[in-house]
Formats: sequence, structure tokens, C-alpha cells
Amino acid sequence: MQKYRSTMPMLLGLCLAGSTLAATPASAALGPTGTVFDGDYTGAMNLTAPGVAGDGPNSDSACVERRPATMLIRNGNVYLQYANWLGNVLHYRGTVDAGGQMDLSHTNGDGSRSILAGQISNDGLTGHVERGEACNYSVSLAKK
Repeated sequence: MQKYRSTMPMLLGLCLAGSTLAATPASAALGPTGTVFDGDYTGAMNLTAPGVAGDGPNSDSACVERRPATMLIRNGNVYLQYANWLGNVLHYRGTVDAGGQMDLSHTNGDGSRSILAGQISNDGLTGHVERGEACNYSVSLAKK
């Protein structure tokens, strides 16, 4: 009986440690992609090619020259947002690879997708947004 008293606490400890490790989600383990670029970024998107609202000679540009934008990166997952010319917040989502390359996408109201492609280096993102025939922007954000 004495023999089992000394091994039971050890076995119980191993079982508890094993169950704790098994319950830890994979997302909690930060890999090299998530640790380098994680953070909050702010900056602007500047118009490169204006879109048009309406038809005919009295049509106005549906694009705003400059849009403030924010971006959040956690564990390699990227979330970027800005408000369009109507004030609606557009969300772009994607991932960043270990080299800082990212391709984010937004699903438009008509089901089409807009793409934001960029590169992070020296704590800053440079990229561009292609919205088809709509507003196209260059993107420049810096890590806070």
C-alpha cells in the first residue's frame, strides 16, 4: 500500500498537466508569423483612380480623396477597416505571412470581392486596394 501512496500524487499531477495542455487552443501558441507583426496600425488610404457615381455629364466622383484606416493583427490574422464615401465601414480580412506579405479581401454588397494587397516592413504597411471600376487607393499604415 505504501508503494501506491507515493505514485498516486505523481500520476494525478501528470493527468492534470496533460489535460491542461490538451485544453490549450492552438491559436494561443504564437508562431513566428503572429509575433513579428502583431499590433495596431493607423494611417490613410489615398485615392489613385476615381470611380464615378451616376451616369452622364453631371455625374460626381463617388470616391473620397483620403480615408483614415486602422488595422489590427493578432496571431497573423489581419483585420483592416475604413469608412467609404457613404460612411459605411468596410472590413478587409486575411492573413500575413512570415515575410510580411498580405492579401486581404472584402465582400461587396453585390457579392463581388475587393482586394487589398500589401507588404509590411519596418513597422509599416504599404499596399493598394483594387475595387474594380470603383475607387482604387494606395494604403500607408504605421504600427502604433
